[in-house]
Amino acid sequence: MSSNTQKLRIIRSRTDRDLLVLAQHELDRGCTLVNLATSNNSPLFAQAVKAHDSAAAMLREISGLTDSDRRQLESRVNALRSRLDAVPAYANLRGYQASAAS
Repeated sequence: MSSNTQKLRIIRSRTDRDLLVLAQHELDRGCTLVNLATSNNSPLFAQAVKAHDSAAAMLREISGLTDSDRRQLESRVNALRSRLDAVPAYANLRGYQASAAS
């Protein structure tokens, strides 16, 4: 194995580790945002969807994951997708009846 090939493998390994960390951070961010979203029309919901999509795209690009790491990350991506699907289409805001003091 040439020196250049070895260097490329080391760089790829580091890139995979960095992508894994970024994907995990995006999933954490998506979970936080979906907890704050009141409806699927909110800007927070849109950001959570973007975080989910980013993490899913990164997962497809990471080649050096073990099977257990890949399953764990896929499970987190699927869990976030389920939580996104559970957000209501509209905010359940309850109106308050106005009363006047006499």
